[in-house]
Amino acid sequence: MAFEWVTNRLCRRHRISTEHINQGHCYEWASLAAQRCPSAQIFYVRRLMPHAFIYFAGLWFDADTPKGVRDWRALPLFKGCQGLLREQGVICWVPGDRFWLN
Repeated sequence: MAFEWVTNRLCRRHRISTEHINQGHCYEWASLAAQRCPSAQIFYVRRLMPHAFIYFAGLWFDADTPKGVRDWRALPLFKGCQGLLREQGVICWVPGDRFWLN
């Protein structure tokens, strides 16, 4: 799938493992994934730990979740935080959003 290709590309480019993408390269991953799959949308959360991820075809994806999950709070990075994350806490990124600049 396109998202696995993006993960592999970032790992090679930065010489990091998959788990390190979500430790500072998550927006870069989400941006590249959206370029590869134009119908995907970039979302992010600011609470606890800023994290960018993708919504596509009814599922949520990040570098650690190539098969997607039905609820963004189930992404591995948020494990153990579900009680602290609220549904309205997810933000759809739009061009010009200053939280992550393109």
